[in-house]
Amino acid sequence: MGNPIAFGWFGVWASFSMLIYIGLIVLVVYLMVSTLRFFKHKTQNDRELLQKLDELIRLKSQK
Repeated sequence: MGNPIAFGWFGVWASFSMLIYIGLIVLVVYLMVSTLRFFKHKTQNDRELLQKLDELIRLKSQK
């Protein structure tokens, strides 16, 4: 039969490496979602800023 201590350490190592792999996948998904949210809000803010700048340019040119 095999050494039960060696088998136990193999199981711990396999579980640890699987947790690292799952953690990396979760991190990548989280970063992708955060990036998409950021760019969505950035686009909205840029539109508002451009509208305000257009209004300021119109007011300036009317004077």
